[in-house]
Amino acid sequence: MDKKKSYTEMMKACAMTRKSATDQSMMDVYIDMILSEILLKSKKEKLEKKINDALDEKNEERFLVLSHQLKDLHQQLEM
Repeated sequence: MDKKKSYTEMMKACAMTRKSATDQSMMDVYIDMILSEILLKSKKEKLEKKINDALDEKNEERFLVLSHQLKDLHQQLEM
């Protein structure tokens, strides 16, 4: 006796495969978003520390460069 799947069984299997692929794709998007946020927050914290160091050293030029970088980073976070 042949063990061929019915059309309904094949469609169910296909739908489940597509659902799994969609779920995995969404999981990848969420992971990417979380990692991006972690990286941006880490950059922000490092820049803020460098800005504070520049202020402590009274290094105006370095402060201006770093604060401009922080402003750019804030614009990236808003996007």
